Amino acid sequence: MELSFYGAAAGLAAIGYLGLAWAHRRPSAGSQQMLSSAAGQLALLSIIGLHGASLLPNWFSRDGLHFGFATSISWTLWLAVLLLWIESWFQRLPSITQGIFVAAAVAAGLPLVFPGFLLTSAVDAVFRTHMLLAMLAYSTFTLAAASALVMIAMERSLHRTKKIVIDQPGWWQGLPSLLGLDQMLMRVVLVGFLLITLTLISGVMVSINFGYGLMRVDHKTVFTIAAWILALTLLVGRRWFGWRGKVAARWTLAGFAALLMAYVGSRFVLEVVLHRAG
Repeated sequence: MELSFYGAAAGLAAIGYLGLAWAHRRPSAGSQQMLSSAAGQLALLSIIGLHGASLLPNWFSRDGLHFGFATSISWTLWLAVLLLWIESWFQRLPSITQGIFVAAAVAAGLPLVFPGFLLTSAVDAVFRTHMLLAMLAYSTFTLAAASALVMIAMERSLHRTKKIVIDQPGWWQGLPSLLGLDQMLMRVVLVGFLLITLTLISGVMVSINFGYGLMRVDHKTVFTIAAWILALTLLVGRRWFGWRGKVAARWTLAGFAALLMAYVGSRFVLEVVLHRAG
């Protein structure tokens, strides 16, 4: 397929996101339930598919891997919208979704303007898959951490005011209830846990290919395993002990902090993308 096809896919995805943002605008109460319908969910899934299809060629090109900040942002927003699509099956999406769709529209076209640099040595499909999984896992926990902070702030407001009405004016307007936020957080953590698991498995394959044995023990590996253990502990604690609210939020933030230690800033680029020691 020609590059122009993928550019068109990115353009159509951007237009689709903007259309959903318009349909999800706050003034129309009925339009907020658009994604509650099968047609709306199918439309969003189609747009997500176009967005992902526009990113794959540069990621798995025979010439090498095109990577840059625009690609990273685009993948992150792709994942954010995918998680929103999953949430649309469980509850009505808040009005803030409109802003996420607008951001996704910008992110879909960003790699066309800033294609990034070419890594000619990154030609192994397993290596590229490992890099992508690591980036998506990091992005997922970033979203989970943001959700955890919102939940903590909302719970503190509840204790301070003794009463929060979701539809009354305030920063929480349009957000799900605390119970809804808690359930959403756990679904995001579950996705993040699965992505970290796949990252570790693919990392073993990459390590073997590079001649490092089953696992290269460095700070990135140690903190990634720590994040995996923290996420697993939270999921088990939720299942067996009913952990929720602040407890779940704090475990989520601890897992995010572990991944942050593993992939923060230049370390993420050097060790996950370029697979070099910093």
